[in-house]
Order: sequence, then C-alpha cells, then structure tokens
Amino acid sequence: MKKLLILLPLLSIISCGEADKTIENQKVVAELEAYQSNKTLEENTKKFIENYLRDLSGPDWSSKILKYLQPNPDEFLKEHTAFRASYANYKSTIKHMAVDGNECIVWLEITANYASIYPIDNGNYGDEAIAGFEAKNQDVSWDETWYFNVVDGRFGDKWGMLKDYTAILEDLKGVEAK
Repeated sequence: MKKLLILLPLLSIISCGEADKTIENQKVVAELEAYQSNKTLEENTKKFIENYLRDLSGPDWSSKILKYLQPNPDEFLKEHTAFRASYANYKSTIKHMAVDGNECIVWLEITANYASIYPIDNGNYGDEAIAGFEAKNQDVSWDETWYFNVVDGRFGDKWGMLKDYTAILEDLKGVEAK
C-alpha cells in the first residue's frame, strides 16, 4: 500500500509533464508552420519582382507585364509606352533586394538609350528634371529604389519610387560630373 501511495503521485506528476510537453510541441509546430508560410510568401514575392523585371526589360514587355498589374492598367501602359519610346533598350538589374512577407524594397540599376524626348506632361515619372535636353541616343544609367507589396500575384496598393536624376543629368551632360 505504501508503494501504491508513492507511485500514484509520481505517475500523476509524470503524466502532467507529458501533457505540458504535448502543448509545448504543438506550439513549436505552429511556430514552425508560420515561419515556413512566411518564408514561402517571401520567396514568392522575390520571384514576382524578378519575373516582372525580366518581362519589363524584354522586347514584348507590354503584353507580358499585364499579369503583374492591377486590373485596368491602361494609364500605366500609356505612360510606360511613352517612357520606353524615349528610353530605348531599357534594362533593369537588381542590385539589392529586401523582402518581408509580401512587401519588398528593391534597388535597381537602369540602363537605356535616351532616344527621343520624353513628353514631360505625359505621366508620373518625374522626368521634368531632364526637360529641354536633346535626345541623341545617349547612353544613360541611373539607380531606382522601389517599395511595393504584392497581393494575389499582382502589385498591391503600396508603391513608392526614388530615382537618381543626377546620374541621368550627368549622362546627358546637363550637370558636370564630380
């Protein structure tokens, strides 16, 4: 009987410890699943921008980028068509990228030829800085930084861009290189 009285509390302590381990294991599994889900989301966001930039730099860009844009991309296509007519041979290269879930900041190097004057009143590219510079098919390169999110496999509602106009002006000889 004495052994039974000692064994019962001991068994109950052991069984409580097993229940705690089960709960702890469930928490670890849930954290691991959340981590894996976020990692997959980040990998998809990274692939999204890599594929978009590849398609944007290609010769048939206007038909290929539609799948990345929100519905009704007409205004963007109109602006970017005029931009690409001015900046022929457009190519973007990723210099650095940081992804957090479905949000991304990407630092790009853009190269192109300034083939024709971009109609400044045509859009939101901010190219007023180069107004008046004659286009002679000059090589130009500059850096851009984009911030955006991806929702349902398309650009989401967050968007920001910084563009290095000084580099463009230096390439166009509008500003003395230092």
